[in-house]
Amino acid sequence: MKEMMTAAIAMVAFAAVQGAGLAVEILRQDGHLTSEQAPLAVKDGKATFRLARKSLPADVKWVRIRPDFARVKAGSDGYWMNSDGELGMFKVREKDGSRRSGRPHMPFFGMKSSAGTWVAIVEGMPYNYSLSAELKDGTYSLALTWDREMQGAYEDLAVTFTWLEGADADYAGMARTYRNYQLSRGAVTPLAERVKKQPILDYMAQWPEVRVRNAWKPVPSPVPEQTVKNEPPVKPVITFDRFKEIADEFKRQGIAGTEFCLVGWNVGGHDGRWPQIFPVEPSLGGEAKLKEAIAYAQGLGYQVAAHCNHRDAYLIADSWDAEYVVEKDEDGSLRRGKTTWGGGRMYTICPKRAYERFALKDMPMVAAMGFKGLHYLDVFSCVGAPRCTDPRHPLNEREATTYIGHILQLGRDTFGGVASEGSYDHNAGQLDYVLYTSFARPFERDKYPVLVDRYIPIFQLVYNGIILSNPFTTTVNATIKGRPSELKTIEFGARPTFYFYANFLTPGKGKNWMGDEDLVCATDDELRASVAAIKRGLENYKSLWRLQYVYMEGHDELAPGVYVTRYANGTKVYVNYTKLPFTLVAEGVTIPAEDWMVK
Repeated sequence: MKEMMTAAIAMVAFAAVQGAGLAVEILRQDGHLTSEQAPLAVKDGKATFRLARKSLPADVKWVRIRPDFARVKAGSDGYWMNSDGELGMFKVREKDGSRRSGRPHMPFFGMKSSAGTWVAIVEGMPYNYSLSAELKDGTYSLALTWDREMQGAYEDLAVTFTWLEGADADYAGMARTYRNYQLSRGAVTPLAERVKKQPILDYMAQWPEVRVRNAWKPVPSPVPEQTVKNEPPVKPVITFDRFKEIADEFKRQGIAGTEFCLVGWNVGGHDGRWPQIFPVEPSLGGEAKLKEAIAYAQGLGYQVAAHCNHRDAYLIADSWDAEYVVEKDEDGSLRRGKTTWGGGRMYTICPKRAYERFALKDMPMVAAMGFKGLHYLDVFSCVGAPRCTDPRHPLNEREATTYIGHILQLGRDTFGGVASEGSYDHNAGQLDYVLYTSFARPFERDKYPVLVDRYIPIFQLVYNGIILSNPFTTTVNATIKGRPSELKTIEFGARPTFYFYANFLTPGKGKNWMGDEDLVCATDDELRASVAAIKRGLENYKSLWRLQYVYMEGHDELAPGVYVTRYANGTKVYVNYTKLPFTLVAEGVTIPAEDWMVK
């Protein structure tokens, strides 16, 4: 009966847009704002807005649409959601406000209300828009604004709204709609299919990611413009000999499998001299010791992958050349970067040049060290698709994703698999694992953005069964961060992720985005304790790892602090964050306090 009512509501809501138009605002560079009505092409439960790029003014600054069906009265049932995993209820609040997602991680968003449920997929210029949720004068609204590099629009603006019925009429249904869109156009391939050509992925699905930060220089750098003469000293923390002792301790404690990813093994340590990789950092033992350590850990049954970077560049690199940098003014002069890491002031490499000048040359050299596994390429999936305006190698955002895809695929072909940092999905088809899908801090509710009430596993609802993932920066090293962090990895279907020396910022110089708790190994006692913490984190995963091959089909809050995650094979995972047991009478299930269960 409930599904029939939902379907009826969806039909009424969809009928309301039949023959309707859409108000479109266009702002020009001189501040002139126009508003006009554009048609919606309505068919088969979908309404498509399209604006030809040729019709845009030459001096366009932004184009905004705010559909009437994206307006809901405060106090109504339902919510809005974006692809960053943020969900906001339509409740009455003390103050008006807005929440802007400047570069959404995936090109879709949606609403559920008493008037119907719909999801929007941005198909044209999907890398150049922002999404704003707003509460003003008692009304919520969503606005989509194409507002990045619009004078260089490279395709028509297009978005399709789909009305959802029955069991699909919730945020999980929105995610499924987008997943089906990705699958139907061949943008991604299920893990169960990829593993036939990438057999190493089955090992990765079963075992955790353990990152080992070998060495680094001070961050933020006290020397922004570094040279080999003024370079701050490298701090060698986990030498290659010490890494062998880490592998020994894993074996001694009975951990049968793990992928180690060595971070900062390259010259200058972590982010030391990109795009320069070699020589292997001498203070860690150099190339011979690295090869010896990799072979040693592999001999114990572990995989060893490399952390590399084909996006960032520093002046100190022996391969530095302003020609390949994207940060240039209109006259072609280099624009000074503002961000400093271990190598000093950081610049961005054009993806075309990164592929042609570095990836093709460097990856075989990295592979010659013995690395195998999920080759980690930093940053690519942690930022939106870039644009390069250098006339020698210009790229719009869609072209940039093509070259990023070449780099990621080369990593996959060379090492067996490939990984990156975050949940921007412009190259989802070339990714096997992401280190974290969100920088949000789900347990710090007093710091939630305006209008945001919950964080939902939206990336996982789309990509579980396709891409392995860990949900939050704060669920790295979950077992030493308290029970809620452990439970969050279970609720969100995580591949367990751990990090020796996750915290490397100079004290007092910045916030540790992976949390203040850390795994360390300066002494043998610290090493034993850290490995024991990792082992505890694997106990839960033994009964859950096969779900990495299965689509996540649903996710609901059953009561405050109690959740269920549903999978396509019928498995249900219940998580209870509260201090009291919770009984679901209809299913005959009782979830213990601060615990979880699978059915």
